[in-house]
Amino acid sequence: MANATKSTTIRFDEDVLNLIHRQANLDGQTSTEFMRNAVLEKLEDSLDYQDAVKNIRESHGQTVSRDDVKKQLGL
Repeated sequence: MANATKSTTIRFDEDVLNLIHRQANLDGQTSTEFMRNAVLEKLEDSLDYQDAVKNIRESHGQTVSRDDVKKQLGL
């Protein structure tokens, strides 16, 4: 069963809204799709950042270099 969706209202001044409409059009999206995608990207970035901070804390600051990871994976 699909999750139900809900709506919300975001207010922008006219200049910003025109920029959103123009950029969405250039991207081949509706303004709604453009704004939804922007919010979801910001949310994903924030969650990724929170995960990174948690991982650094749990590792007590120890890191592994990219080369070491590649060696461990046999790459």
